[in-house]
Amino acid sequence: MFKYLNTHNSAGLVKRIANDVDLGTNDDNSNSSNTTKIAGDRGLDNAPEEMLGTWYSYDNHEKATVTFTDHTIEETENGHTVTTELHKMKPDRDRGEDKAYWAKTKHRATISKFKMPESKPKDNKLYYNIYGWNETAGDGEFYAVHTEEGQPVLISAGGVGVWTDAVYWKTPELAQKYAGKKFHDLHYREMN
Repeated sequence: MFKYLNTHNSAGLVKRIANDVDLGTNDDNSNSSNTTKIAGDRGLDNAPEEMLGTWYSYDNHEKATVTFTDHTIEETENGHTVTTELHKMKPDRDRGEDKAYWAKTKHRATISKFKMPESKPKDNKLYYNIYGWNETAGDGEFYAVHTEEGQPVLISAGGVGVWTDAVYWKTPELAQKYAGKKFHDLHYREMN
């Protein structure tokens, strides 16, 4: 294909394609063969094993799902789905004002472990903070696996107080059964 393109005056296209190809070489800046040439990218990151699969929530007569795969989070709410790819990123990356860079990375995020500050001993859960690749303000989204009613649940939380937004269950039936229920051991914004 490259030979054809080269002989038909498409050298610029060949060069652009070649620059986008990653041969999977490992160097100091990458932790996997899934790195890209996007500034600050250190390769795909793994979602926590205990969160893998689809989780269901039911609130205000609307079903929502969160699906974790090895390297993605797919969130569906009100019929709208957003898939975010998890990447390790260099903390000193320069986002700049390059619109092409922002377009290439708009569905990327980084994931890190987060423990509530000791000032809130009620909440000793280990959260994972999902922070948008281009997010410049805000706290991102927090997820934690917990147990309610003897069942594993996925807590979705946000804001500076890591307030519970939703509780996701392993089945749609459990999600509907506990729709709208507030649990005394979770940290809700309106309960402060």
